[in-house]
Formats: sequence, structure tokens, C-alpha cells
Amino acid sequence: MDMELEKEIELLEWQCDNALRLRCPLVARKYQRMIDELAKESRNRSMNDKKRKDE
Repeated sequence: MDMELEKEIELLEWQCDNALRLRCPLVARKYQRMIDELAKESRNRSMNDKKRKDE
């Protein structure tokens, strides 16, 4: 995983946890969607890198 993406996901996870502690489930869901999108992007990057190495 790219270090930049990893740090961004870590920050979003912290914000999501904080929103849950403050009883803001809608905000927490927003952060979780952002985390999921970044994780998906990271997986796509790693799959593309793997395909390039195989060629």
C-alpha cells in the first residue's frame, strides 16, 4: 500500500472513531465511505502494478 494512502486512511479512521464517540453516526458513515474508496483505489493500484510486472 502506498504510504500516502495509508496515512490518509489512518487519519480518516481516527476521524470516524471520533465521530462515533461524539454520537454522529452520519458523519462516521461519511468517513467510512471515504476509507472504503481509498482502500479500493489502493487495491486497484496494486493489481495494476502486478499486471505490469507480469507483462
